[in-house]
Amino acid sequence: MRITIRCPVNPTENPEKVRKAVLNIFPDADLKMEKGMLTGTAQSLDRFREILAELRIRDSARNFLSSRVNGRELRFSISKQAAYMGKISFGGLNPALGEIDIAIEDEDISALLRWLTGKVGP
Repeated sequence: MRITIRCPVNPTENPEKVRKAVLNIFPDADLKMEKGMLTGTAQSLDRFREILAELRIRDSARNFLSSRVNGRELRFSISKQAAYMGKISFGGLNPALGEIDIAIEDEDISALLRWLTGKVGP
């Protein structure tokens, strides 16, 4: 599995707060800042999965994420503001507020989605 993270850092934003937002969701992320863009990779979705369970949004997450699969890749965005608070709010509704773009590549995206969202079976 490969997790890639990209997040624009606007001139009005504190880069350390944006970094904290990403690390709240992906604590093992290896991040770097270049030309107003925070980019990096992560190895684990464990915290992401825990937050989905804590917020009780696994069913909604499954529906949202399933519609964003393309072959072996899953692409979606989450809100920077929600991530800063340790929460997940899926993006696309108001990108002007700022989003963290995530791409996940895996040999079996369907199994990954089942694991992430707690669904048993195919």
